[in-house]
Amino acid sequence: MAGVTSADIECPVCHDDFTNPKLLPCNHLACRDCVLSWLQKEGGQGGCPLCRAPILSSTQQGQGQLVAMVDSLPTDFATAALVESHNVLTGSHICAMCENNVTATSYCFACSIKLCKACTRHHKKLPATRDHTLEQLNKLTAKRLAANHQATCNNHSNRPAEVYCSAHQELICMLCATTNHRSCPDVKAITDVAREKRTELTQQSQRLKEIAAGLAKQMKVAKEKFKGMHKTVDDVFDDIEQCCKKRRQQVHDLIQKEEDATMTSFADMEKARAAMTSNSGNIDHLVTSAPDDALLQMLKQLKLRLDDLESESGTTAKVKDVGDIVFDSQLLTRLKSDLSELGDIQKPHQQTSASPSATATTSTSSSGQTASAKPRRADLAAVLKVGDRVRRGPDWRHGNQDGGGPGTVTEIPSRGAQGYVTVRWDRGRELCYCMGAHGCYDLDLL
Repeated sequence: MAGVTSADIECPVCHDDFTNPKLLPCNHLACRDCVLSWLQKEGGQGGCPLCRAPILSSTQQGQGQLVAMVDSLPTDFATAALVESHNVLTGSHICAMCENNVTATSYCFACSIKLCKACTRHHKKLPATRDHTLEQLNKLTAKRLAANHQATCNNHSNRPAEVYCSAHQELICMLCATTNHRSCPDVKAITDVAREKRTELTQQSQRLKEIAAGLAKQMKVAKEKFKGMHKTVDDVFDDIEQCCKKRRQQVHDLIQKEEDATMTSFADMEKARAAMTSNSGNIDHLVTSAPDDALLQMLKQLKLRLDDLESESGTTAKVKDVGDIVFDSQLLTRLKSDLSELGDIQKPHQQTSASPSATATTSTSSSGQTASAKPRRADLAAVLKVGDRVRRGPDWRHGNQDGGGPGTVTEIPSRGAQGYVTVRWDRGRELCYCMGAHGCYDLDLL
């Protein structure tokens, strides 16, 4: 009929009209027998035939008594009434009062019967039925008929339900109200209870909508936050990359400048070197192979030439020393450490209160501050300041660099989960250390 589709009254499993429709936890509907057979086929662990969402909870699965658990699922009485109403309106329209299969034209909501035109007139005249509501069959819809469906008493299927017992959560007739439920504290008219429950359900539905909207907002904020974090990381590392490229080029330029200045003197040096090599080779040849008289005859000229070469070598620029590129090892260590820590997710520390017994046994220092309350590692890195007096802690891993005594903080180059601190030891040297949650040493405040 008008306004009713197959999706409203047809079971998605058996594709017939719903019979005892059960509401699954995922809000899909299926016939009671369809749900039972489906779970039996899946060993009691099957999910919804449509979306595979669990039908039974993990605690219910494998407990047996599958029939009882399926029967405990909520029954959608509204859909059941809609199916019944649809079947009434799509069936044969025969008058329930006449004996000759006269065509019915109207429907009585109170009596739940179809009437022909003649019986309709008599129905409106009789004192017992004149107040009944009747409607033309050609104008009646299944949804309107279902809305006027009269529920029956939970204990008497042949009597209409007239009141509701909140204590037993049952629809009952007046006979039950005056007998079995006469001592129940809260028995009210169905319309009154329904009005109250509609208000409660509407309010609860509104609360759920508000909670769902809040969750959606939180998820959106979280997504935007992570998106912003990704962008921040990209921006920071892009800046670092550009800075490194720029600094690399600057260092190469400095080296190239030194190299160019050195290479300009190489031409004159190369000429002097070639002359020295050539003449020294000739002299070696004469010394080893020339006769004595010939050597002595050439001695004066040879000495003059050698003296000239030696004097020229004194005026020739020497190749200056070329030093290696040296980097500050501590600076590089800090840079590497800072880069390794860059972008670490920092979460707030959860403060936990000490138990009374722990508080009673905590030792107290001379300054009145309990030893367990002193900041250490990452906490110390956050509060440490220049001028603080410190000493090695129990996890110290740097040997005897402190000279066996206390020291004074002279500089704090960086802070964070793993920062750096410079300490001048009273009996040792001034050194810079990596400190914090991942540091390789431990300090105690004096």
